[in-house]
Amino acid sequence: MEIASSYRETYFQLSLTGQMWQHEDLEMLERHVDICFKAKRPWIILDLERLTFLNSQALGRLVRLHMRCKDAGGKLILFQPRSNVLDVIEISNLPQFIAIANTEDELTECMEII
Repeated sequence: MEIASSYRETYFQLSLTGQMWQHEDLEMLERHVDICFKAKRPWIILDLERLTFLNSQALGRLVRLHMRCKDAGGKLILFQPRSNVLDVIEISNLPQFIAIANTEDELTECMEII
């Protein structure tokens, strides 16, 4: 998996490419998230448009990331997940806890309280 990060005034966007299932992938995501928190930016957008696969360990990591953001007064938003990735996310009932935006307008709505 590859991660590209971009910083905005109030949030970080992490764009994931490839598959998120190996331990190294999860550790790399954690390192990027740590950078966000060190910069005092607990609002994180995970752009999943180019993510093709994730497993149950990756889902667990998303839940932990969501809790870290929430505890720090921020929010995790999953942006533009592919249909197969979205299916896994929905089967796991994550949309009950984690915001998902499929369009720029939905993303704007999710971020209105920043």
